Amino acid sequence: MSSHASPFPDDLLALQQQLHEAQADFHTLATAPPWGAEPSAVFTEEQVDQVEELWERIRELTMAVNEHAYWTTSPAGPDGRVNNAARGLRVVRNLDAGTDAGAA
Repeated sequence: MSSHASPFPDDLLALQQQLHEAQADFHTLATAPPWGAEPSAVFTEEQVDQVEELWERIRELTMAVNEHAYWTTSPAGPDGRVNNAARGLRVVRNLDAGTDAGAA
């Protein structure tokens, strides 16, 4: 974790990092060309299984992040404070990863 203080609990930050990694893995696999000698080759069953497993992992992690107890303790209101906090979580993740904070 970086040296800056985060208002988010460590377990929520860890979930967000796992989600980011699963999304990156999914993107890499889903955008790779299908393997095979034929121009009309399709993804192998193994690749399809990997994509489905990653998709399921992304869904699980998204739910875990969205349903984390932190969000029930964050002040909510019409000014979007919870929404702003969620945006802040993505920024913290990007700062920790050393990436552009605007690329969430």
